[in-house]
Amino acid sequence: MSTVSVIATIIVLLSVLVCYAFVAQTVKQKREQRNRLLAALKSRSRSFKFILNGFPEGFLPRELTLLVQRSLIELCEQLTRLEPKDTTHMQDLQSISALLAETQRHTKPASPVTLESPQQIKEVKICLEELHRFVLQLENKNGLSRNQADTYRNQIKQLALQLTVDGYALQGRLAQQGGKIKLAAHYYDLAVKLLIREGKAGKIEDRVAKLKAIHTALIEQLAKENEKEAAGEDEQIEQEEIADEWDKFGEDNSEWKKKNIYD
Repeated sequence: MSTVSVIATIIVLLSVLVCYAFVAQTVKQKREQRNRLLAALKSRSRSFKFILNGFPEGFLPRELTLLVQRSLIELCEQLTRLEPKDTTHMQDLQSISALLAETQRHTKPASPVTLESPQQIKEVKICLEELHRFVLQLENKNGLSRNQADTYRNQIKQLALQLTVDGYALQGRLAQQGGKIKLAAHYYDLAVKLLIREGKAGKIEDRVAKLKAIHTALIEQLAKENEKEAAGEDEQIEQEEIADEWDKFGEDNSEWKKKNIYD
């Protein structure tokens, strides 16, 4: 083989190796990029599922529920395209699509849901924080207009208000059950004042009336207990005064007896 042929062969081999290395590197980068995308999509999917499952039924307004459900459907569609062999993505897509259709059918606002336990309040608080971050991210990515984002934020703010009021009412109820009437009245008073200051007119009147009724009853109970305590203290003072008078009489009577003996 001539020198020219050898050189040409070497050049061809080097070119092939360079092309192979380039292709291999490109494939590796695409695989890593795909894996990162999958991990991010699955993480966001878990977050949305956590949000939907973390709220009690009827707690989240229709608009926010639809926002989360539509976003989750988009994620499921992307995951289905990236991992077509994974049947769980298609199952999730069908399940969330059915939920979305159900939510769209119900146009009447749901009745307010009252949270009844510290654990439930804690879980809902975490979900609200996640939802607020999601709205902010969508706005930053131009997925929502400023007006849309503000509407969602106002709804989340009212839910946070409801959450705080429920927390105060729960603390008040627990204090009342523990016989701490003054503390219970304090918590219900906080709930009423916060609701009046931050709540929307036309939506809080019934709740305010109920909380005020409980607060008033507690104040009346506290007043009665204070009267009983005061009466008990007066009776104790009277008994002590009677005892003192009797002791004095006893002393006087003893002196009188001594005088009679000496006389």
